[in-house]
Amino acid sequence: MQYPVLQNLFAGGGLIIALIAVVHVYVAQFAVGGGLYLVLTEHLARRRNSEALLEHVRRHTLFFLLLTMVFGSLTGVAIWFVIAVLSPGATLTLIHNFSFGWATEWVFFVGEIVTLLVYHYTFRTMDARTHLTVGWLYFAFGWLSLFIITGITGLMLTPGAWLQTGDFWDGFFNPSFWPQVVFRTLVAFGVAGLFAFLTAVREKDPEVCETVARFSAVWTIAPLILLIPAGRWYLAALPAAQRGMVLGGNPEIAPYVEAILGLLPILIAGGLLMALRQPRPIRVALAAVLLLLGLAHFGSFEFIRE
Repeated sequence: MQYPVLQNLFAGGGLIIALIAVVHVYVAQFAVGGGLYLVLTEHLARRRNSEALLEHVRRHTLFFLLLTMVFGSLTGVAIWFVIAVLSPGATLTLIHNFSFGWATEWVFFVGEIVTLLVYHYTFRTMDARTHLTVGWLYFAFGWLSLFIITGITGLMLTPGAWLQTGDFWDGFFNPSFWPQVVFRTLVAFGVAGLFAFLTAVREKDPEVCETVARFSAVWTIAPLILLIPAGRWYLAALPAAQRGMVLGGNPEIAPYVEAILGLLPILIAGGLLMALRQPRPIRVALAAVLLLLGLAHFGSFEFIRE
């Protein structure tokens, strides 16, 4: 079979894949964690009988839909295009060995699209209980997509027994599968909090702004703290050679490891500051900076993994 050839004169293929993957995964993890954030914030608004908070959730849903379904889908297609050109053999292996897995993930992805569209466009017309049920369904489909994709892509880093057996389940439940599922789920929740700051600071109602900022701070800080033991578990699941590279054996990886460790306390401190009453301009600037620092932090992990 003749594969297309792309000559990279300015960067290696791995760098190009990583750059696209970092942006896509950041938004894709927001699509997972943000789904739970939406439905729980709606629960909070309905429990308090707050029309102002409910309207905030509706506006956040539109922002969420445009970013995850439009931009996220485009960058997802870009990843498939780039890996097919830069590494056609590996891409073909992924497709052939995990056809059932990809088909399952695409079913979940269609479920995400349908439930999110229903959730947004029926926000004011559907009864509360049914609307919340649709929100929970969206989160379930989103997390199941993460579950499936993690099993397939984790094979590339920790193939385990799959190298000997070639069995689908040996490849899917590879040695780093469960640590990575937990780690990525926590990242998804943390990213949801960082993106929620953006819409919180745009609120003109001071009470709603304070409520959402503090709620989002919990979403940011708690997962970041839990990432520490989850990250150690994930690192322990890596083969000795790869673990050695992360722990200092590869000088090119070292700056990204330092970024992960250095930015973690900064993000936690930033989340605490967002929970405090501050002038609007400071909060707006801080929300934007935290979102970029989050991209650098989680992007460093994704860059190392890629």
